[in-house]
Amino acid sequence: MKLNWLPSMCTLANLGLGSLSLYFTIQERYSLALLMILLAAICDVLDGLLARILQCTSEFGKQLDSLADIISFGLAPTFLILLYRLEDAHWIGPAVSVLFLICGALRLARFNLSAPSKGFVGMPITAAGVILSMISLLDERMKPGLVIVLMAILSVMMVSRIPFPSLKKSFNRK
Repeated sequence: MKLNWLPSMCTLANLGLGSLSLYFTIQERYSLALLMILLAAICDVLDGLLARILQCTSEFGKQLDSLADIISFGLAPTFLILLYRLEDAHWIGPAVSVLFLICGALRLARFNLSAPSKGFVGMPITAAGVILSMISLLDERMKPGLVIVLMAILSVMMVSRIPFPSLKKSFNRK
């Protein structure tokens, strides 16, 4: 039985969960919004893992994954942080949020054009979005200024040339 459709279903689940995160953010149900981002991250890991296990990686899957990731780990965390933590940050909150989203898109575009490798160049948007969401939501004492600095640092790390390890490397060894 062919299961080539399974990785794409995980990617679509990632996209759906990211969309639900936006919905819950708008409803001011921030904990549920965070949970949707975390579940989307699990789906994001699973889609690539399943594609490699089933040997059905494709250019279509790579592009679909990036589209889902910009929603689940770019747009959803940005809205979550803007509406929950930076609503009173005047112009700087939206400006840094847009920077985060732009850097995430640039990171995804660069990844899609790069040759396959065993690691990542620049922090993956999944990691940046999850870190931003978790730290900002789970630490209530974090001041808006610190959230803005964190967003700026994560933005720079996504477009940097810093190497980051990949789960693919350890999976390929097994």
